[in-house]
Amino acid sequence: MNVLKSEWISAISGYMFDDGHSNRTRYIKFILLFGAIFTVLQISDLILTHYALKNPEIKEVNPFYGQDWFVPVKLTMVFLIMYTMSRIPENSHRLAKNTMAGLIFMYVVINLNNLYFLMVS
Repeated sequence: MNVLKSEWISAISGYMFDDGHSNRTRYIKFILLFGAIFTVLQISDLILTHYALKNPEIKEVNPFYGQDWFVPVKLTMVFLIMYTMSRIPENSHRLAKNTMAGLIFMYVVINLNNLYFLMVS
């Protein structure tokens, strides 16, 4: 009876931990991929904006781009978002993934907008 009970407990606990561990690993990999893509988008946004600001005809909406402290703060934002997303409970991972994908999409649109204004001028 004890053997059957211990086999049942190990089977159930092994299933639960393995399933959660693989989902958590996949979620962490998604966060790391998001961080890499988002960092590239942030850097390209800074570069495009830097070149766009050299043209006096372009009026930048964000007045902080000219400040020295803005670049480190903007890049630190990537790590803050990644940390926040890693702390979200498992039942909200799908919402977190959609949020991260939305952030990436938003920055792609912002970069395309900056590139457009840079090319037009």
